[in-house]
Amino acid sequence: MRFGCCMPLDRIEEVQNAGFDYIELPVATVKPESPDSEFEPVRDRVRQFEIVPLAWNCLLPPDIKVVGPEVDIYRIERYLRNAFHRIEELGGEIVVFGSGGARKIPDGFPSDEAGEQLVDFLTICGQVAGIHGITVAIEPLNRSETNTINSVKEGLELVKAVDHPFVKLLVDFYHIMVENEPLESILEAGDEIVHVHTADTNRHFPGSGSYPYARFFEILKEIGYQEGVSAECGWSDFFVDSVKALEFLRSFDS
Repeated sequence: MRFGCCMPLDRIEEVQNAGFDYIELPVATVKPESPDSEFEPVRDRVRQFEIVPLAWNCLLPPDIKVVGPEVDIYRIERYLRNAFHRIEELGGEIVVFGSGGARKIPDGFPSDEAGEQLVDFLTICGQVAGIHGITVAIEPLNRSETNTINSVKEGLELVKAVDHPFVKLLVDFYHIMVENEPLESILEAGDEIVHVHTADTNRHFPGSGSYPYARFFEILKEIGYQEGVSAECGWSDFFVDSVKALEFLRSFDS
């Protein structure tokens, strides 16, 4: 497995020095709605370091809606084309579709219609991402963050509905625990899982709490998972805690 860390670009040197295999950046970093002249300093900054942003999260800002009556498909397509083109240029392989605000179903809006809109959006995502060799990973989020795709089971159903080779699934240990979803749901998802997020109790760094990490990694091994595992969490003292977290995570990869 490869172990990474979700951090903004201004922390890239810290992530590299901590020994992570990759950094996971927000998609907003590449400024998808800005001209190339504003992206160029970002590209130059990333290329100053050996560590590569293999994964990217927070695909959409909250104001780019993919469900409801305010969907602007032309803006979405422009955004995705720019985002995936620039992410490929920086070595990205996985883009995470969490974006709870963008996918939140408005009050009173038909849930079945919202489901169709999600399939349409993710089909477009897969088409654009596939051109650049990038896979989109649907991230189930707990119900305090959004009102759709709140479990691994629901995420898997959406992956199957989209049925596109470049649209797969992410499992987030924190959201699974908050939703009290059985870890065994990961077994059913199997090789549809292409990315993993981790945290520990109260969303602190892995190894700092009481989450059942041994069972979590046991299940990942059962499905043959060997891809990226990103720490997406809070850090009291990154210099100290990152070393502990990375040592802890790597102890399960044997």
